[in-house]
Amino acid sequence: MDNYRGFWVWGIGITAILGVFLIFVLAGWPGEANSCINPTNGQPDSCYCEEFDRAAILSNDGGVRQPVNTWFNLYAILTSFLVAYFIYRDRANGVVRNPITSGSWIPDLYIFAVLFLGLGSMWFHASLKDWGGILDQMSMFVYAAFLVFYSIRRLWKNDLFFLLAYSAIVAVFTILGAVLDWKFKSLILTLILVAAYLIVEAIICIRNGKFLQGKTKTQVLWFLAVAAIVTATVFWVLSQTGGALCNPKAFFQPHGLLWHPLAGVMAVLLYFFWREDEDSA
Repeated sequence: MDNYRGFWVWGIGITAILGVFLIFVLAGWPGEANSCINPTNGQPDSCYCEEFDRAAILSNDGGVRQPVNTWFNLYAILTSFLVAYFIYRDRANGVVRNPITSGSWIPDLYIFAVLFLGLGSMWFHASLKDWGGILDQMSMFVYAAFLVFYSIRRLWKNDLFFLLAYSAIVAVFTILGAVLDWKFKSLILTLILVAAYLIVEAIICIRNGKFLQGKTKTQVLWFLAVAAIVTATVFWVLSQTGGALCNPKAFFQPHGLLWHPLAGVMAVLLYFFWREDEDSA
């Protein structure tokens, strides 16, 4: 049964997150509208380009405000399944090279982080409510904080510290995301976590005397992951309201069609990078 635990995490996560999500789609979205719906600098809004019905948001109607930006987050079902499948295969074959291939809860937590990275974002784009935005930001912090603390776990084999510190940082960053009034605050806070991850990864390379595990395969995987998220960020910038690739009425919405799925590609590539790590669990 332990071999299949990742599939249980995957299935229950999808059922819980999408089940409650669809209830709100049918019943309506209560709460305060996100400030992005308000006109700024001569633009009609700052909600990642795709047009929406402002009256429906203010009246708390059901439905999905930004269909493309919302539904293409379902990519995460596929990316998290891919991770779950390889975790199952390693467990079934008795492969234990490192924590991400072990029978512990750590690989299962990563499955959820990859899944929530996409499904959490759906809540904001479907509702354009403040609390939906908090869930969207939280999904990024759940993933980015995993990068930091899994890398620390590679240096220091202490699962209790991993669990407590990881949970605390996700909570703190989610609260900061909710209370700070910064422009691009979610991106800034996520970049802080990414910077922390890069520092820890550099320490690992120095400690081991090897650059990115010292293998061409892992180096290629890591740089492909970086290329995926850098490309995704370029599309994120260009698809802002008023940006070069912004057409509110078009089906082609780079934010939903490219930024979201490319973040998922990065998550899968980093999993395969860690999977090749030759370290005890």
